[in-house]
Amino acid sequence: MTLRPWHASLLAALLVCCSTSQPAPSTAPSASAVPAPAIATTTPSPTAAPAGACANDCWPLSGRPLAGGDPKRRPILAKIDNHPLARPHYGINQADLVFETIVEGYATRLAAIFQSQDPKTIAAIRSARLTDRSLAPMVRGALVYSGTSAFEKPLIQQDARDGKYLDLSADYYSQYQRFPDRPGPYNMYTSTTDMRAIVKQLDPKPVDVPRWAFLSGAHTPQDGGMTGALPAVELTVPYREDVALVTYKYDAAARTYARWQNISSKPAQTVDALDGKPVAATNVVVLYTDIVDVPEIVDAAGFTSFNMRLTGTGAASVFRDGLRLDASWSRANDNAPFAFASGTTPILLAAGQTWIEVIPIGWVVSSK
Repeated sequence: MTLRPWHASLLAALLVCCSTSQPAPSTAPSASAVPAPAIATTTPSPTAAPAGACANDCWPLSGRPLAGGDPKRRPILAKIDNHPLARPHYGINQADLVFETIVEGYATRLAAIFQSQDPKTIAAIRSARLTDRSLAPMVRGALVYSGTSAFEKPLIQQDARDGKYLDLSADYYSQYQRFPDRPGPYNMYTSTTDMRAIVKQLDPKPVDVPRWAFLSGAHTPQDGGMTGALPAVELTVPYREDVALVTYKYDAAARTYARWQNISSKPAQTVDALDGKPVAATNVVVLYTDIVDVPEIVDAAGFTSFNMRLTGTGAASVFRDGLRLDASWSRANDNAPFAFASGTTPILLAAGQTWIEVIPIGWVVSSK
């Protein structure tokens, strides 16, 4: 069944009367009459290198200067719990890319991808979802997670046997620990040192990581395909209001977006417990796509899992340098990176951390 905004209203009602594992949202995401941005009829090839994009002297997933680093070292894709009891996260500021996706009960979970930097602690590690079977091959990654459903486990194992990515589940490896001062299951952590030691044992060969399109060098806000973009210094992603609604606020001096996420229906700034600093994303990209129920996967509270389409084409909203441009995304297959375009003009991201918010078609991201 395809997820649409009215499902959110139905689920909100179900949560009020049935949920015992987490608080119900006071309001569900609104089914606004305003549609998601239209999909462009033509898009550039995801594998093409647009003019002005950084090439061999930058990290493929962040666009930051390579500075002697190895662009072929295998990225680590860590599943990070985003329940309020699992916050603050550890190591999130050192991720190149962070995907936020809807999980059971309309909470969200993060997939943080580390290649250019290695935090000594990543937390809180949580279970994998079907979307990871599309994201991990994209970066030739090592999937770090605490386990998964009986339905998905053999699928991930087969992916690993097929060489799509490495499977580093806590089900098989002991290099995961628990914080004594946090309640389970929100307290699992690991280190990139331990994960890379496993990678070295399993497959130490370098990998060709597909490059995302980042601007090369200094730029103006309109460069890299952002001509025609409108000012947007604050945006709201309408996830579940009590525990997941997200707000980003643009800092013109730093050219980054500070992030807030609701706890008990009130915004709390997202801070990395490892370095004590707030999240400062350089780019925020919203992907609108088809999201469907997966009846084979039901959690302990009775909520069905979701899967989402992450290949093909769709509408996107790109936030960069205090501007918003409603455009399109495209991705040829699970091995390809995402590409963004306004009509036929490629959109380049600015070098730095990128957050990708994946939401259903029909949800509305407001900005001002």
